[in-house]
Amino acid sequence: MHEPLVTEFVTTDPEQARALIAEAYRDNRLRVRGTVANYRFEHKRCDLGAVHFDFLHNTLTTEVDVEPLGRMVLLRVLGGEIEIADGLNDRRLTRGDVFAGPHPGRGYRTGMHGVRLQVTSIDLPLFIGADPVQDGGTIERLRYDPVSPTKALRWHRTVGYLAGLFSESDVEHGPLVLGAAGRLVAAVALDTFTTGKGEDRPCDRRDAVPETVRRGIAFLEANPDLDLGVADIARACRVSVRALQLAFRRHLDTTPMAYLRQVRMDRARAELSDAAEGTTVTRVAAKWGFLDGSRFSAQYRAAFGESPSHTLRRS
Repeated sequence: MHEPLVTEFVTTDPEQARALIAEAYRDNRLRVRGTVANYRFEHKRCDLGAVHFDFLHNTLTTEVDVEPLGRMVLLRVLGGEIEIADGLNDRRLTRGDVFAGPHPGRGYRTGMHGVRLQVTSIDLPLFIGADPVQDGGTIERLRYDPVSPTKALRWHRTVGYLAGLFSESDVEHGPLVLGAAGRLVAAVALDTFTTGKGEDRPCDRRDAVPETVRRGIAFLEANPDLDLGVADIARACRVSVRALQLAFRRHLDTTPMAYLRQVRMDRARAELSDAAEGTTVTRVAAKWGFLDGSRFSAQYRAAFGESPSHTLRRS
């Protein structure tokens, strides 16, 4: 994940549109049906590295053959219609549909009919450690039919919030905020676009012992300023993600990421209690990876019995 790079591109030239698609997605063959003089292609992107938030508008009917994308691509149709055929899940989607796009490992053909799309693409490595299912892959569990209205609304709100947050100009975002955003969008994508599959019931494991918890605590206490996911913590403890989660649940009744959030909350409190001139609650919250200021304040009050602004005033 890196600082957001926002780009916008508009053209009435189909060849320029083909070149833009090749740069933003993959090499392709593009054909336009209708009077080319009426053609218009718009593309806006907020590029965070491992995650892209795109808006795409295409007039007329445009057919595109695209090479495999190698990423999870999730779409919301804002207007018009789109057809996707990858040899596995051929379908036609219309306004309001929220769905997983083509299979990441397969080339595909798409027909866009005056379509307006919200497109979110996510690098596959971002799902490592986020997918609790061990005997199947994230890609194998993708659902290609439109999701339910409830899940569609939650996905829309998640993408809208993050895209809006990172599209603001002249705002710098630290690595903890960027990392947290990447994990958030991956987690919501998994819950929204993959088939449910029962998790294994907890069972005794030789590596789910207090020593695993001790190693995890020591690592988190020493590195709360790093952009960490559960897979990073498990590697540091030399156990599997499942074993790490089971150990923390069994011995601390919490999760590794929840424990990390509490460590960061403690560091934020210490910083607010000993604040230098010019320190703000917003700046401290962002430094320690809290995306939402109001949620940070609520969690802070629940943890310490006072607001972060009150702690700052007493410093």
